[in-house]
Amino acid sequence: MVADHHRVATPHDPTLCSPDLRSEIESYYGVQIEQADPAQLKHVVDSSKSAGNKAFKEKRYREAVTWYSQAIAGAPLDHSLFGNRSAAHLALDEPDAALLDAKKAVKLKGTWPKGYYRLGMACLALAEWGLAEQAFVKGLDLGPENREMAAKLKITQQELAHEQAAEKALKAMHRRDLVIKLREARKQDLQLTMLNQFKQSMAGPDWEIEDYEWRPTHLPSMRLRPLDKVKVFRDPRKRMLADYVNALADLAHPKMALTILHDEARVLSYERAIQEAVTMHQGKRVLILSAGTGLLGMLAAASGAPEVICIERSRFLYRMAKQALQANPNLQSRIILVGRRLQACGVEGQGLPPEIAKALAQLAIAAGAQDSTLPSARGATQTVPGLDDPAAATLQRQQIIDSAQMLPGRADLLITDLLDHSVLGMGLLPAVDYASQHLLNPGATIVPNTLEVWAVLVSVQLEEVAGFDLSYLNRYRWHPQSERVDLSRLPHTRLSAPFRALALDLQLRVDAISTLSAEGKDPQTDSTGWETDECLTVSISRAGTWTGIAFWFQASLHGQHAVHSGPPGAASGAAATSWQQSLQYIDKLPVLLGECVELRVRQDQGQIVFTSNPVPRRARHAYLPRWHFDMLLDHQRNQAYQQAIERAIELRRASGCQQVHVLDVGAGSGLLSMMAARAGADSVIGAEMSQHMCDVGAETVVMNGYADKCILVNKDVRRMDVAQKPDGTPPDMTNKADVLVFEVFDSGLIGEGVLHSVAWAKARLLQPDAVLVPSAASVFCQPIQMRTGNVRGLDFEQANMWRWRADYEGIDLALQRDSWLPLGKPQEVMGFDFYEAQANMEPLQVPVELPVDAVGICNAIAFWFELHLDEETNLSTSPYSEKGATWQQAVQWVEERRVDEGDVLEVTASHDTYSISFALSPQDAPAQPTQDGLQDLDTAGPAPASTAVPLKDAAWEASHKQLAEVNGQLAKACIQNPLEYRTTALAAVQFAARPHDLDIDNQQAVHFCTQMMG
Repeated sequence: MVADHHRVATPHDPTLCSPDLRSEIESYYGVQIEQADPAQLKHVVDSSKSAGNKAFKEKRYREAVTWYSQAIAGAPLDHSLFGNRSAAHLALDEPDAALLDAKKAVKLKGTWPKGYYRLGMACLALAEWGLAEQAFVKGLDLGPENREMAAKLKITQQELAHEQAAEKALKAMHRRDLVIKLREARKQDLQLTMLNQFKQSMAGPDWEIEDYEWRPTHLPSMRLRPLDKVKVFRDPRKRMLADYVNALADLAHPKMALTILHDEARVLSYERAIQEAVTMHQGKRVLILSAGTGLLGMLAAASGAPEVICIERSRFLYRMAKQALQANPNLQSRIILVGRRLQACGVEGQGLPPEIAKALAQLAIAAGAQDSTLPSARGATQTVPGLDDPAAATLQRQQIIDSAQMLPGRADLLITDLLDHSVLGMGLLPAVDYASQHLLNPGATIVPNTLEVWAVLVSVQLEEVAGFDLSYLNRYRWHPQSERVDLSRLPHTRLSAPFRALALDLQLRVDAISTLSAEGKDPQTDSTGWETDECLTVSISRAGTWTGIAFWFQASLHGQHAVHSGPPGAASGAAATSWQQSLQYIDKLPVLLGECVELRVRQDQGQIVFTSNPVPRRARHAYLPRWHFDMLLDHQRNQAYQQAIERAIELRRASGCQQVHVLDVGAGSGLLSMMAARAGADSVIGAEMSQHMCDVGAETVVMNGYADKCILVNKDVRRMDVAQKPDGTPPDMTNKADVLVFEVFDSGLIGEGVLHSVAWAKARLLQPDAVLVPSAASVFCQPIQMRTGNVRGLDFEQANMWRWRADYEGIDLALQRDSWLPLGKPQEVMGFDFYEAQANMEPLQVPVELPVDAVGICNAIAFWFELHLDEETNLSTSPYSEKGATWQQAVQWVEERRVDEGDVLEVTASHDTYSISFALSPQDAPAQPTQDGLQDLDTAGPAPASTAVPLKDAAWEASHKQLAEVNGQLAKACIQNPLEYRTTALAAVQFAARPHDLDIDNQQAVHFCTQMMG
């Protein structure tokens, strides 16, 4: 048999003449095309093309297609025929056929601009915007003069942008759905964990409430609604929390005040203004509102004022000022230091202060009644049983009278620096009003006499970092009031020129109130209403996204002397450094160059509020501290970790690891997890303790498209395992990790528990040969002098005891290079090999000798660290190296010790696995101040090498210990029960919105709120 041989048919080119049409043409002309005379064939082709062109012009498009097809049969390599037929097909609404012909045209002649135009038009008709753009761009490269093609390209690009935006929105919607599902899954895991803990309990926990039911909510409008102090403090818990916040403020005030003594511009400006004002009021009494460090009072006395009355309500600022006065005995006789609330002060012979008189009147009414109520220090009420007892009533009356402080007379010069970054947050206006009414003579002068508030519209946003979109963290960037910032270091974009937003004439205010008071009239100052409410129109000088208003003040002190809180050059006068600037956030708004926006400015006695149009309405449920954003913008840190992570994954691949699993401890925003996924990890588990941080980190991971590789777990890594737990909880990881990535370091290296986290991970969660990033760390230390001495001829050495804290504190020494003196060279004191995790869990003490190469007073040991990410990459936090904003240096305060060049300081460096500390070798301890006075300092008998400055204030330390116990109880209650947390957090939010209504310290109210929201 003969086998059948089948020829494989060549596919027919749809752009060429079909066999049937070819037969018709050959039959019509009576000749085979291949055998036709070339000249005759050319004539037929040209005739057909001309007929096609004529038909196209007359809009007989179908006929044109026929003629062009006939021409193509005779000239299948003529690119123009395919281009013309493509146009005819397009006119017939046959884009697919048009596309085939256009493609054939550019294939035949790739340098023909019109062919790409036809191709682009066909793609445009098929809504293939990307292909159309490519065709038009190529065509314009070949024929840039083609205006029609340029117009079509613009249309195409617009359509492409719309399509891409729609695709992005759809993708974001799907990813957002996944974010919600993952958040719900984490919530269920949390509930399961808590329920397992309560299995032995008779009552179930309060964890069945919805997530946002227990999270507190801050609304921008809360700053606009006055609070009734009496009503708020009817809740005894809120009254207790307010006392707690103010107690924290008392502890914090002295250390904050130290910065003033090192603000040369501020001190010098006030000194010159005070000298001029005292000279003008020669022989007159001076009143200082807020004695603070005692500086202003002593400057006034040194300028010749015969009597200076300094009023300070803060217990520890009063002690601080008292210590300073004792150190300057030549001024003591002319200064009266009063440790009272301003409202408890009056003038002898002019009746009791109104607050005291009111309390006595209420006592008189309550006398004789069972379980009577009296006003507390905060205006709420307290039950006082047994006032029907005459002896008890007499004692109560005497206590109220004794709480008043009667001054020897009214003053003619008022000096104050009750100003903060937000201008009015320290209670300047209520203090000035009270003093004007009750403590000043008519015609009195105030320093400063006027304030001007300057502002600028800004954009402060986190966008792309290391190639990842981290903009999802911006919703956590807000502040309950106005955030204190340094605009010279804060990454931001100015969207307008600076403009004057508000002016306050303090001298006019004093004149008006003191005059009415002298006439026996009540000024009727309203502490809750708006004193200023204006709408400004601000021109946009740069397009962008408006997210906030940065502002600062300029204070005219006296005469030509002025000082401002803005960045250098922001206003006339000296640029102070201790106030810094303020930033109020708004809901983000896009703005265009040349556009004018409306800005409403309102001011009452305690705050300045800026409101955009439309007004901010976004509810806030969680807060991220600013250091998170500083860390994410640290390019050096990010780049170093990226390189080390890439090498670690490459190393595991090279060692034969088929799948690389990564564990990221302290995942936070998910940045390092995404770096690992991008570097080729097959899976990444990120462990993050903070629920808020885990929420935004998981969202960031999903929205960047890494949900298939990265999972964030809302757990302390020390609670994670790869095996099912005894209580039935499923495992947190299905595989042990091949790479461990961690960045849980504070300024003192181990303060966030990194040794414990790594030890647990090494023991339970990692493969034996896992790679650690970083692999090790070295700790360096240096003796330094960082203290206050002589300030404008005044001795402030005693102020140094207020620096002390039991633990080290983070200070950016590189930014304060003029405020400290190195006394010896840096020296490595200890190191941690993170692969030796169990060895690191043993506390360590290391004796260290630190040679001294400068004369000075050692009162601190500064230390920092160097992370060895791998063998090639290191990260240093040294003040002598270029570094980002992630870490500061750690400073441990020690007993003051005089040192000379050539001395050797014997120091013990130690760690307890949670904290590194330093201690000087023992010597005869310097004097400690007593809790009730400081008169014994001069006779305390300091050791030969020590100074007369104690390490710490004993009264402050005792109060700190008491408050630490309260803080521990509060934290425990909030951790154990989310409803308890919610109650506390809601109070914190209320306090931070309008602290001046409740007589609560502004900065501590904000700090309390952000801690509870974080």
